[in-house]
Amino acid sequence: MNVIEVERVSRTFRSVKKKAGLKGTFELLLKPEYQEHQALQEVSFSIEEGAFVGLIGANGAGKTTLLKILSGLIPASSGTARVLGADPFQRSLDFRRSISLVMGQKAQLWWDLPALDAFDLIQAIYEIPKSRYQERLNTLAELLDVKRLFQTQIRRLSLGERMKMELIGALLHWPKVIFLDEPTIGLDVLAAHKLREFLREFNQRERSTIILTSHNMDDIERLCSRVMILRSGKMIYDGRPAGLTREGERQLTVRLMEKPTAAELALETGIPVELIAGEAQLASENEEEEIPEGTVRFNLRNELIVPTLQKLMQHYQVVDMGIHEPNLEYVIQRMYESGETPSPEVSA
Repeated sequence: MNVIEVERVSRTFRSVKKKAGLKGTFELLLKPEYQEHQALQEVSFSIEEGAFVGLIGANGAGKTTLLKILSGLIPASSGTARVLGADPFQRSLDFRRSISLVMGQKAQLWWDLPALDAFDLIQAIYEIPKSRYQERLNTLAELLDVKRLFQTQIRRLSLGERMKMELIGALLHWPKVIFLDEPTIGLDVLAAHKLREFLREFNQRERSTIILTSHNMDDIERLCSRVMILRSGKMIYDGRPAGLTREGERQLTVRLMEKPTAAELALETGIPVELIAGEAQLASENEEEEIPEGTVRFNLRNELIVPTLQKLMQHYQVVDMGIHEPNLEYVIQRMYESGETPSPEVSA
C-alpha cells in the first residue's frame, strides 16, 4: 500500500529583484521587478508503507521544499501530492495527527522548559490518553537512553541530547509518516550513531514510513533501502543505493613510498588518478582520519586492478594497498561534478 503519492509536482518561488545603489532602491519601491526560482520541476514518485527512503541533493536542490509540501507547510505550484490519502496543504486534524516533521536546524520544543514539561504539553495538544502517553514516553526514553535528562531545561542540553528530545516530542503521537530533515547535523560520531540506531529500530518496530534528508552519506547508507536524488529541482534517480555504482567498479587505494604527481601516475599507468593525499583530501568515513602522503586512489573495473598494480610496482615501491566498493559519498560527488544522470531504477 502506497502512503505517499506524488505526481508531477512543481514549486516556484517569486522574489523581488533589486538593482545596486540608491537608484535601485527607488525602483524597488516604485516599480518592483520580480524574478522566479523553480525549486521543484515535475517530481513524481510513490512510497509504500514502512519504507525508509533517503532524499539526497546538494544545497538548493529542492529537498526541504519537497518535505514542506508533503507535510502541508506550503502548497505545490502544480501537480498533486497525497499523503495517507489526504491533500497535505488542507492540514486536516487527522492528517496532522498522522505525520511528523523534524528539522535538525530548527528547535521545536520550548527551550526554557524541562523536557518532561514540554512532553506533557504535547500530550495535551494531541489529547493522548495518560496511560498511552506514559507507555510511549517510557518506550522512547528507553530506546534513546535519556530518561535521566527529563528534568533538565532543553536549552541546557547538548546538541545531541536536544536532538533526541526533539525526536521524542515528534514521535509521542505515534505518527504513521515521519519527515526528517538533517536530523544528525552537527552531532558527533557517537551521538549520530545512536540516533541512527534509534531510527532503524523505530522504523522496524512500528512500520512507520520515513523520508530522511541528509548530507551525511553514513545516514543514507546505513538506514535507507531506497534513495531519491534531486538535482536542480528534478528527480534524477529513484532506486536502491547499490544501483548507483557502476557495475564491476572498484576503488583501488595504494600507498607508495615515493610521492609522484598525478600526471606522472597517469602517464605510467595509462589510467587517471582520482585523488592523491596531499593534493586533495581522500574521502573517508572519519573526516578527521589522517591519510598518509603517497596514498593514491584509482577507480577501476575489476579486470584492470592487477595490470594497474603491476605497472605501479615497476616504477614505485608499494607500502600498502586496499580494494573496496565505491562509497555512496564518492558516487554522489562524482554525479554532481560530472553532471551525469544514472539509469533510472524505480523501487517497487
